[in-house]
Formats: sequence, structure tokens, C-alpha cells
Amino acid sequence: MNSNWKLLPASLLVAVLALAGCGGGSDEPTGPTDAERAAMMEMQEAADAIEAANAAAMALSNASDDAAVTDAEGLIATAKDEIGDLPAADQAAQLAMLSGAESIVMAQRGRLTAEAEAAAAKSAEERLKAEQEAERMRQEAEEARMAAAAMAATAAKLYAGISAPMGDANSPAATDRAAAYNNAGTPADSTADSHILVTIGDGTNTPTAVALSEDKKTMVAANHGWAGKRFTAEPDGDGMYEAMVYSNVGSPSQGDKFGQIGVTTGATGYEYGLDASGNLVADGGGAFTWVANRIASSRFDHSAGTKEFELGTNDVYVSISGSYHGVSGEYRCTPAASSTCAVQIAANGFNLGGTADADNAFTAGGGTWTFKPSNTEARVTDMPDTIYASYGWWIHKSEDDGTYTASAFADIKGAVPDAAGLDTLEGTGTYMGGAAGKYALSSSTGGTNDAGHFTARATLEADFSDNSITGTIDSFMGADGNSRDWSVELKKAAIAAEGGISRAEANDTVWT
Repeated sequence: MNSNWKLLPASLLVAVLALAGCGGGSDEPTGPTDAERAAMMEMQEAADAIEAANAAAMALSNASDDAAVTDAEGLIATAKDEIGDLPAADQAAQLAMLSGAESIVMAQRGRLTAEAEAAAAKSAEERLKAEQEAERMRQEAEEARMAAAAMAATAAKLYAGISAPMGDANSPAATDRAAAYNNAGTPADSTADSHILVTIGDGTNTPTAVALSEDKKTMVAANHGWAGKRFTAEPDGDGMYEAMVYSNVGSPSQGDKFGQIGVTTGATGYEYGLDASGNLVADGGGAFTWVANRIASSRFDHSAGTKEFELGTNDVYVSISGSYHGVSGEYRCTPAASSTCAVQIAANGFNLGGTADADNAFTAGGGTWTFKPSNTEARVTDMPDTIYASYGWWIHKSEDDGTYTASAFADIKGAVPDAAGLDTLEGTGTYMGGAAGKYALSSSTGGTNDAGHFTARATLEADFSDNSITGTIDSFMGADGNSRDWSVELKKAAIAAEGGISRAEANDTVWT
């Protein structure tokens, strides 16, 4: 038997030997026929192909690349082609010898496919993220461009509109551009600090002062200990007015005990006399009238006008919790005939009264209002400080928002007597407080554009020996809430005996 047959599987060898033993009746050994040789060659070629496919499959691992798996797949396909040339009775056995290789190659192909799909998905996700990031950056760039353009426009308008205060807002002349507390009593309830007047003259006729009302809904942070208030007005066809004012108002203090029951005129150590039921009553024997800025209740709070209170289930009186003069308790109102209990907002606090059912007109003192304190021994809260200085800024924006006018606010509430004898003092003094105003940096050539309102620190150094004063304004905070590296030097000025400060030169400040 030819030694080249040693690679044949055992089953094939048995078949070949059986063929060799069937000589056809002759005692002499005879070789295989051509057909037998051809069959044996086909068996050998199939065996070689199966062996190569199995070897390639066994060599695969999770580190194998697509080329190695593809080569193994090709060898398996070749082996199947060789097996296909064998007799049908032999093919099943030979295909079984490839099953293990096929499983290995299929597993590795599945691995490569999954890795490719994962890579493609990751690539798509990364592309999506990259596109989204690019779009976000484009949007930010566009928003920044629009914001810069808007700031440039605002800065240009405010730069053109900032001017020095002048004149008297309560009695304006044709050229006045000023703001002050409303001391003229128009509107009637505006003589308190809940209204200020702003005057903008054009030089052609006497301007009408615009009354700005306190915006009680907007909280304004204190500036170096001075309380802040915002004032606004939007007259028909006249754009928008706004002012920010900071005032040195003293803190509330405790006064006497609230009241004594059974007396109408009060007694030593008590603020009010109360009736036999412990109520504060408006008539009180003629010794008491309501004070608007001492009346408070969360149910009274509203922005303007009159607020009505209908009778409850008792159909006799209205009961409202609140406080009077800083002491908590209960308000009661029994309405007058054909009227409804009501409160009207005042310059500070509220007016108690009623509205006629016929025409809804408010009458101060209408109905019977009483207040019963929760504790008659509680101390009232006094606010003795009715004289104080204020500073700040105001701005007017035209109806079309095309023109701005802005300036400083400086006024004193109450009657402040002039100082005297300051020129006789010696030594030095340092004073520190706040500053606030409008600012505008405007450039049409690519420079800085910035505008808005600022707060800052003001420091004054007085030398009473030569009756002079200097100062610095620094620690600026801009409209965006970020600090600004600015400073303003207040050049040396003279102090008069009554406290006035003046300079002979025009350039009395140096801005850095």
C-alpha cells in the first residue's frame, strides 16, 4: 500500500484495504484500478482540506482580526467543496469532522460583527455629540454676538443720556433735569418718601414733574448700611421711569407698652387707652386717631387703590389678623349702612374705612374699626428717624426705547438745619459709606461697551485744620453683579463753615 495514504482517516484506510483484498479470483495481488485510485485521491484531498480548516479554526482567538477569520471561513468552504466530491455515503461523516471548526469560526465572526456594530454605534454617537457640541457653540457665539450688539446700543444711548443733576424737581424751570422727594403734595398722599419727582426739561417750556411710586414688591439690597428702595412710573405715551434710592434711616426702637384697658387717654408707661373690652377705638374719647403707617396686615397688602372685605358668616363684622404700631392683634370692622368695610393704600401703610355700595366710593373712617392687641403689655415699635439723607440714580427711557436720560439722585428728607462753625475745628476725620449711579463705556471702534448701574464704596478724608476734604470711590460692582477694577479720585475741595463742599476748578474727579 502506498505510504502516501498514511494521512487518510482510519475509516478510509479500512475501505481501501478492503478493495485491495478483492482480487477477482487470482492468487496474485493486483493494484487498484484507475477508478479506485481516483476515489482514493478524492478522499485524500478532502482529508487535507478538513485538516487545514481545523488547524485554521484552532488558531483563532479573541485577538484574531477579520483577515484571519475570513481565511478560516475560506478553508472551511474549500473543505466542504472537497467533501461534496465524495460519494454521498461518505459526506455526512466528513462534514461532521468540520463541525467544531465551523462553531469556532462562527463564534469569532459573531465577535467581529458585534465589535464592528459597537464601533459604528459609538462612532455615530460621537458624531452626534460632536454635532450637538458644535451647534451649542454656534448658539453661544450667536447669543454672545447679540448680547454684545445689545450692550453696544445700550451703552451708546446711556452715554449720550447721562447728565448732571440741576434745578428743583418740586418747582422746575424749563431747563431743569432733576429728581427729589415729592414735597409738593401731588398726588395728595405723596409727601412721604413713597414718591419722588423726576423732571426733564427741554428748555422750551416749564416741564411737568413725573411722580414715581415706590415698588414695594421689589426688594433692594442695602448699600453699606443704607436701605434701598426702587421707584417706577410708566405714564401713557411717556416711556418708563425708574429710580434707585438709598437712605440712612434709623432702625426701629421699642416704645411704651401698648395700652391700658378701661382708659381713653392712656397712662404713664402706656401708649394707648383701650375700652373696657381691650379694644383700640378710633373715637377713644377724642384722644386717638388711626396713623396709616402703623397699620399692617398681610390681607391688606396690595399694590394700589382700595380693597374691600365682605362680611363673614356672622353677618355682623369682619375679622382680620394684623398688627398696629408693631404689636400683633385683630382688626374688626362693622360696616356702615349700605357700605362695605375697606382699606385704601396710603403713601406709607393703609387708611381704614369703607366703600358705599351705591357708587363704591371710599370714605376714610367709614364703618367702625377696632384693633385688639394680643398682649396689652407688648411694646410698640417706634420709628423716630424722620430726618435722613438719601442718594441714588434715576433714568427715563423713551416710549420707543431709543433715548435715555439719566442722572443722580440726592435729597434730604425732613428739615435738616445747616451746620455751623466747622471752620473752627482742628484735626482730621475719615468717613466711609456707599455710592451708586449709572455708568456707560461706549465704543464704536471695537473697544469696550459696558453700561448699567453700579454700587461702590466711598471714602472721604477731611482735614479740618485747613478746611479741606479729599476722597476715593472704589470697590465698584457692575450691573452684571461682577466687580470692576475702577476707582475715582475726588480731588481736594474746600469745606465751608456750614458744611458745603466746593472747588474752584471744573475737573474735580479723576477716573481710573
